[in-house]
Order: sequence, then structure tokens, then C-alpha cells
Amino acid sequence: MRLNVLRSCAIFVGFAGTALSSTALGDVIISGRYDSLAGSYNVGSQLFVAAAVDTATLRSSGAVSRLVAPVSTANFEEGFVSGANPAAFDLSVTAVPTANPNRRTGTGTFTSIDADGDILTGNIAGTWINGGPGFIYFNGTLNNVIINPAGLGSTFDGTLAGSWGFNLGAATPYEGAIVQLVFGAPSFFTQDFSDRATGVTFQLVPAPGAMVLLGLGTLAAFRRRR
Repeated sequence: MRLNVLRSCAIFVGFAGTALSSTALGDVIISGRYDSLAGSYNVGSQLFVAAAVDTATLRSSGAVSRLVAPVSTANFEEGFVSGANPAAFDLSVTAVPTANPNRRTGTGTFTSIDADGDILTGNIAGTWINGGPGFIYFNGTLNNVIINPAGLGSTFDGTLAGSWGFNLGAATPYEGAIVQLVFGAPSFFTQDFSDRATGVTFQLVPAPGAMVLLGLGTLAAFRRRR
């Protein structure tokens, strides 16, 4: 039952990302979504970590899309970390208490690795919000996002299908937003937890437009709670 609820949260993340891609298509150059990540938190370090996994209870999947012509999507199947050409995704964000018991600040990094080792990575900064019993979400901006073409070619390749070229018409670094990062947890960062199904959607822009994306993500989260 708990796992089904958490997967529903991850599905909501994907829905929010789809809607925002269409409304901001003229500005967004990359949109990414990963579902069923394994989320964990350590009280001592005040660090939340989510990573793609392939386990009996969680099989991560994802898609990273290029939204400028030629539009294309790199798709990552369920359990892609264990495939013939394994890829990876992970993020780590602090959860530092504030004067408001239902808010925490967070900073960290994310890394998305494709099927042949190309890396999309950047910094995260934002706010954790207590959305009610068992529901935590994060709204934040991305900065200093770069593509490191460490693989064999000049494309970002999915493990299931699809790829897109790095010639996006704008030089790195990019900016952007964590449109939604959401998961269920037993408390608002007051105890350790692990293996919580986590979904994340992010979008990148070549110019200072991250705050617009962040505002739209907040609106989506508000509508979900209603």
C-alpha cells in the first residue's frame, strides 16, 4: 500500500513536468524526469540522497528530452542501472532546519549519466516543504549546469531508445529548476529513512529564466495538495 502511494507521487511529478514543457517550450531546452528513485535521509549529516536503483521494490526509469529542434528524447527503461549499457542518476540535497518547522533549506548537486558515460550535472538550491503527513516536496533552482561529453560521441543516449545532440544553440552553463521533487517519509526530516520512492522533474534554460519555472512548479504542487 505504501509503495503504491509513493509511486502515485512520482507519477504526479511526471505530469507536472509534461505540462510545464508545453507552456514554456519556447524557453526550455532540456527537460528531464526520473521515477522510482530510492530516497534516503541521514539525520546526522542532514543529507537527503536519491539514486536510480534496480531492486525488488524499486526499479527506476526516466527520460531526458531535448526541446529545441530537432526535438528528441533519451529513454531509460525500468531498472536501467542494471541493463546492458547501464546509466545512472543521483542527487544529494541538504535539509537544514529553519525557524519555520515546516520549511528547511537545501543545497546540493545532481548528476545524470547516459548509456555511454556522458554526464549532465549541476548545482541545486531551494526549499523543502512539509506537505502534510507522509508528503515532502522540494522546489529549487539549478545553476552551473554543464554537459561533460565523456562518452564515445556527441549525443545523450538512452538505455532503451532515443538520443539527442549537444548542439543546443546555447553554450553551457545552463540554469533551470527542480520543477518537482517529491516523496513520502515518516516525518519531516526528524528521523533516518531509506528506500523511499522518489520522483523528480527538472527543466533547463539557456538564460536567466529559472525563477519562472520554479513559480510554475510551486503552482503545480499547490494544485496537487488541493
